[in-house]
Amino acid sequence: MPQTKYSYDDLLAIQDIVRETARHSLAVYFARSTADYKHDGSIVTEADLAMQQSLTKALAERFPNVQMLGEEISEAEQTRVIQGDTDYWCLDPVDGTTNFHATVPLFSVSLGLISEGEVVLGLVYDPNRDECFGAIRQQGFWIDGETVTRPRQPDHLASCIAFIDFKRLSNPMSTSLVQDTPYKSQRNIGTCALEWAWLAAGRVNLLLHGRERIWDYAAGVLLIEEAGGKCETFDGEAVFRQTLIPRSVVAASNPELFELWAARIRSTL
Repeated sequence: MPQTKYSYDDLLAIQDIVRETARHSLAVYFARSTADYKHDGSIVTEADLAMQQSLTKALAERFPNVQMLGEEISEAEQTRVIQGDTDYWCLDPVDGTTNFHATVPLFSVSLGLISEGEVVLGLVYDPNRDECFGAIRQQGFWIDGETVTRPRQPDHLASCIAFIDFKRLSNPMSTSLVQDTPYKSQRNIGTCALEWAWLAAGRVNLLLHGRERIWDYAAGVLLIEEAGGKCETFDGEAVFRQTLIPRSVVAASNPELFELWAARIRSTL
C-alpha cells in the first residue's frame, strides 16, 4: 500500500485550524445554543452550522482541491462528494450535539481525510480538554502532536472498560451482555468520535456500537488502527466504507483483546 501524500506537517496545520475554528465557532454558543430537529430525530444547533461553515472555509484556504463531506450538508450533496473522484474531508462539526446543547462537557470535532477510497488522515479534537488526537496512515498516532505511550492494556475481557451504546444494539445482544457481563465496567459518553480517540489512547479497552455514520467513524478507524488496535463490523468487514448507510462497530485497543471481544459479540448474533 503506497504511503499517503499527506504529511505530519499537514496534520499539525489541520490541528491548528480545527483548534482555532473551535474557539470562535463553538465557545460562543456553549450554554446558549438553540436546537432544531432533523428528519431522523437528532438535533442541530447554531454551533454545528457555524463550525462546519468556518472549518470548510479555513481548510479550503490550505487545501483548495479537497472537497467537504459534512454532516450538516444535504444528503444529495453528501452523495455527490462520496461518489466523486477527488479527495474529501469527512466532518462531524460537533459530535455529541445533544451533550453540547445540554451543557454536558463531552463533545468533539471529528475530521477524516479520504483519498482514493481510504482514510489517510484522521483527527478528533476535544475542546473541553484541549486535546487533539491525530493519525496519518502508515505514519503513526499522536496526541497534541506528541508520540503516545499507552497504558498497559489488560489481558482479559474481565479487566476491561467498554464503551457500549446499548440503544443501538439488538435485544438479544444487549440482554446477553447485561446478564453475562464479560467486561469489568461499561460507559457511554454520547460522542462516538471521542470514544474512538480514548480507545486509541488506551484509556478504555473495548468499543461496541450498532449504527455509526461515516462522519462518526472515519477519523476514529484510522486513529485506532495507527495506535495498534483493531476494528470490524459485526459481520467481520472493514468498518470504513464510502457509504451513507450506518455501519456496526466492534473494536478493541489491541488485536488480542479484539479477538476475544469479537468472538463474544458474534456469539450473540
